[in-house]
Amino acid sequence: MPSYDELKSELESISKVVDRFPETVKPQVFDLLVRTFLGQALQLSSNAPLASPSSPSAAPPAKKRTRRRSSAEKVDSDGAPIEKVAPKRGASKESYKLDRELNLRGDKSIPGFKSFVEEKQPGSAKEFNAVAVYYLQKIVGLSQVTLNHAYTCYSEVGRRPPEAFRQSFIDTKNKEGWVEFDSEGNLRIPHRGSVFVEHDLPRQNKNKS
Repeated sequence: MPSYDELKSELESISKVVDRFPETVKPQVFDLLVRTFLGQALQLSSNAPLASPSSPSAAPPAKKRTRRRSSAEKVDSDGAPIEKVAPKRGASKESYKLDRELNLRGDKSIPGFKSFVEEKQPGSAKEFNAVAVYYLQKIVGLSQVTLNHAYTCYSEVGRRPPEAFRQSFIDTKNKEGWVEFDSEGNLRIPHRGSVFVEHDLPRQNKNKS
């Protein structure tokens, strides 16, 4: 049996050796060295192999996976992929077309749209929207008025349509109540809009007595 001083000296040496091993196996290394010093039988665990003191870890480091770049992917001057920026909502330009079958010239029984606009003299886009829908529904007699019909009215008199064309009709509906506009894009002139076009247009000059 070793003396206290011998055991103490040996433990200090063992500690220096153990420090060279990874943390996960230090307890096993310490136990094995102590048992060897004391002359006891060695018992190795089959499921916990010791790592070599020269290696920093028992298991080899996992390889970092790199993302394979598509041949069509754009890269900058340094070879780094260029991040794609999602387009903002509402950034797409609206597109409408003229209805070539829509007759806005009038005939002996109804006035043309140009004449009707000259009579009513709408100022803002909301006023013009109300006049256009009124004319298409009440005078031309369309059972279904669409944004393409309204767009054709703008073209007929050479007036520039609002940039947010659809939104202008939503504003005419929500802010003034002069038109109705459903989710399918169909327009209709309600009673409030009819009264406005028939009795409030053209606007009276406030300077007149």
